[in-house]
Amino acid sequence: AVSALAPTFELLVAARALAGIGASLLFPNIQSLIGDTFPYQERGRAVSTVIGLNTFAAIVGIPIAGLVAEATSWRVSLLIVAAIAILAAVVLHALVAHTRPDGEPARARALFGSILGNRSAVAAIASSFMGSFFWFAWSTYVVVYFEQVHGLSPSLAATVTLTLGLGVLVGSQIGGRLGDRIGHRRIVWSTIAISAMLMVALTNLPVSLAAALALNLLMSAVIGARFATNVPLLSEQVPGARGTVMAISSSLVSVAIVAAAIVGGLLVDGPGFPALGIVAGIVGLLSTATVLLFVNEEPIDLESQLI
Repeated sequence: AVSALAPTFELLVAARALAGIGASLLFPNIQSLIGDTFPYQERGRAVSTVIGLNTFAAIVGIPIAGLVAEATSWRVSLLIVAAIAILAAVVLHALVAHTRPDGEPARARALFGSILGNRSAVAAIASSFMGSFFWFAWSTYVVVYFEQVHGLSPSLAATVTLTLGLGVLVGSQIGGRLGDRIGHRRIVWSTIAISAMLMVALTNLPVSLAAALALNLLMSAVIGARFATNVPLLSEQVPGARGTVMAISSSLVSVAIVAAAIVGGLLVDGPGFPALGIVAGIVGLLSTATVLLFVNEEPIDLESQLI
């Protein structure tokens, strides 16, 4: 709301920065709330539902915001977003149970210590970091790929890469529910391994445009399944410090996004997309190995560690 009413560019930038801080607080707590509300065997379905609604909201919301801004003003678009956010806050406060941790809240030092002292939790967070690097190294430059490799115009390249969002949407719905049935750890490591191999093939083989679109769709669907199962797996590592686990992971994911954009840009402008695919594929396989070797699916009790 402040952004919409900002009289100067400097105040607009400051308001957007504050909104970013708010969003950074929001996401790990949403994931923690899902973990507190749904048992592990049902958590994948819940996460996949949230991912699906988020994806749908982005697909619908961004064009609507653009149309509203063009017909009226960008300030009106931001005010609509502010009104929706306030409404969501009121509904959540009224409908979601007001839960608190059992017993006395642990100190931050104890929470971080319980996580960093747990090999499985650290490995799960590290794997999530590498998986995010793998994905954003590709998704940041996917439009450039179709421009440079297949000669599409920027507008057409942006249009055909909608297969990426569609794949994530479909894959997340299947992966979350499948993870509830056969175990989320199995889906997490297998999907990143398959995605890594698909990326290497997509960027290093002389594929046609149709084949590239099909591979991009398939890779996006597979990684979407990982998104929907990685959150449940992370949320069950140290249940008593679930919020802290998700906060650490979210912070490192942000770092991975920045690192992937920088490294990916250097690779694309240097040796090209074949090198990008190989580097990202190696990181993806390292993420797979980390889950296979070090991550457990059994939860760790925080109280026993603190004692």
